[in-house]
Formats: sequence, structure tokens, C-alpha cells
Amino acid sequence: MRIVPARHGVLWLQQGWKLFRKSPAAWIFLSLGLLLATGFINLIPWVGPALATALIPVFSVSFMAACATAAGDGTLRPGLLLEGFRQGGTPLYVLCGLYLMAMLMALGLSTLADNGVMLRWMLLSERPPDAAILDGSLAGALALAALATTPVLMAFWFAPVLVAWQNIGAAQALFYSFFASLRNWRAFAVYAGSLGAIGFSVSLFLTALVPLLKGGAGEGLIVMLPTVLVMLNVMFLPVLFASFYFSYLDIFPDEGPDDLDDPLPGSADQTPG
Repeated sequence: MRIVPARHGVLWLQQGWKLFRKSPAAWIFLSLGLLLATGFINLIPWVGPALATALIPVFSVSFMAACATAAGDGTLRPGLLLEGFRQGGTPLYVLCGLYLMAMLMALGLSTLADNGVMLRWMLLSERPPDAAILDGSLAGALALAALATTPVLMAFWFAPVLVAWQNIGAAQALFYSFFASLRNWRAFAVYAGSLGAIGFSVSLFLTALVPLLKGGAGEGLIVMLPTVLVMLNVMFLPVLFASFYFSYLDIFPDEGPDDLDDPLPGSADQTPG
């Protein structure tokens, strides 16, 4: 484990975009496959949403395997979506259970702000009432949930791939992941800020675009905006997972494939962990 410069938070995203550009069609196909799979799982009565949440660590390993394949100039194939189920064994499924419990606990804290409105929205797809939006209780719940989930994300950021690729236990993987994230908080702060800037820019662009399209042929384009948003998500999802992959190789430099070129310069100012 090592501590990397803050600027690497941006480089992870840049390298993720570069990896996506190598095989954009294949990445989009994999992203659609993941969205369809999670969509079908969510349709399972009673347990669907919880199961879809619990399987996030498994699917993250699948995408890490896809990233390693693409980085090594291999062929991206649909079967890679199942790779997470083939790797990691029991410790990975232990992580799945722990992840579900941790997220439920974090979301449960949000009920202090809105009496469970957001929790029902996330788990049951129950639309929040207008009153919760207008009085700010939903916004407060979102802020509280974000604060509570931060340590959860730190603990699970690297844990699935550490379990799957390094054959270590779930508790040890969570420990390493949490402190790797904590010690590299500057890089992760830049990374989060970069993601926020991208999201804000896209939202601002679409917000400014809608008034310009009103009337005439533009109305048809407005109708297509949801489809555009879905496609943007499908394109950005592999970039996001690839940035996870490069953050892993950067902070755990001895734990990845040996045939990759060094994607992140600046190793001279990195401190071994």
C-alpha cells in the first residue's frame, strides 16, 4: 500500500476514459448487461432490491476483471460479467452480506431526518411526497446518508478486489481498504471533486438545453432526453469502474497485472505503506 499525490485523483478518471476509448462498443454492451441484470434482480418480489445491493461487490469484481482484460489488450466478452461469481469464494459473499447490512444501517440513520421517506424511496421505489421535498427533510436525509455511507465506501472501495485477487479474508480486506482510502484522502478528495464537477457540468448543460428545445421540432428532442441520460450513464459506468481499477493499481502497485505500462506518473513522491 502506498500514499499517492492528490493529483492522481484526476489521473484515475483520465486513465478510465482512455481505457473506455479502446473498446467503447464492448464497454457499452457490458454496461447494458449489468443494468439489465440488476434490473431483473430488482424485479424479484420482496428480496430483489436487497439482493441487487448485496451483489454490488461481486459485480465490481466482474468489472475489475474486465478492466484487467482490456488493459492487457484482451477481448471483452459477456462472460466477464459473471467473473465475480467465479472469484473470491466465500469471503466475497461475506463481503456482500456485510455491505448490505452496512448500507441499510447508513440509510437507516437517514430516517432521523425524514421519518423513512428516503429509505422507502431507495428500497421500495416509493416516490417521496412533495412535502418532504419542500420542507427540506429529504435533502437533510440525503446529506445524513451521504455522511454515514462515506466510511462504508472507504471500507469497501478495495475490499472486493483484495478478496478476489489476493485471497485474503473479508475482515482483513475491509481493514486494508479503509486505511488505504484514509491515508490517500487527498487523492480521493480530488477524485470526488472531479466527479462532482463532471456531474454538475452535465446537469448544467442539460438544464440550459431544455428551454432552447421547447417548441417545434425541439419538443421531440426533449422527449428523447431520458434516453440520452440512460446512454450517458451506460457510457460513464465503465469509465467509473476503470477509475476504480486504476486507483487500485496505483495504491496497491504490486497487486495488479505485471504487463501494464505504468499508468500514473509521479512515483517518486509516493510513500510506501
